[in-house]
Amino acid sequence: MPKINAPTVAEHREQRRADLLTAATSLILRGRAFTVAEVATEVGLSRSAVYEYYSGAGDLVADVLVDELTDWADHLRAATAHQVEPADVVHAWVVSVLGYVADGRHALVRAAASIELPPTRRAEVQALHRELIAPLYEALVAMDAPEPGQLSAYVWGVVDAAINRIESGACSADVESAAVLNFVRGGLERV
Repeated sequence: MPKINAPTVAEHREQRRADLLTAATSLILRGRAFTVAEVATEVGLSRSAVYEYYSGAGDLVADVLVDELTDWADHLRAATAHQVEPADVVHAWVVSVLGYVADGRHALVRAAASIELPPTRRAEVQALHRELIAPLYEALVAMDAPEPGQLSAYVWGVVDAAINRIESGACSADVESAAVLNFVRGGLERV
């Protein structure tokens, strides 16, 4: 019987899963796809032991992304939760998204985007990505904006462009946030 390093088997399995996710995160941040064998080596397990938890590297990457996107969505909800006016929600959402990027936390999402996911897991990750935009969408609905889905996609496009500029080092997050907020505010005043 294998030795467990936790009070219960369930806690041992959860710790192993956390170790696998940490190893996968480290490999993702190195900027390339990886194999199950590489993850096993990072954790000090056999390759077959990793397969007890994951069907393959894509499934493991999907769990890393699910955890990260869930945390990010929670962060955005918390950042916008106490805002009363919809325009203030939009402002807090933009600042929070770009602050997340400036803090370097978006690097994991960016790096993992180039790794192929199993189709069912890709759909799960895409649903979580839509959850990131939910506070923005809800604010646009509260503003009685026409086509809030379309407008939230446009705002996301501007924010995504800002993300690329910040991550490339082309500008500071503060300067980019101010520019995005001015652009979005001006656009929303016209609807």
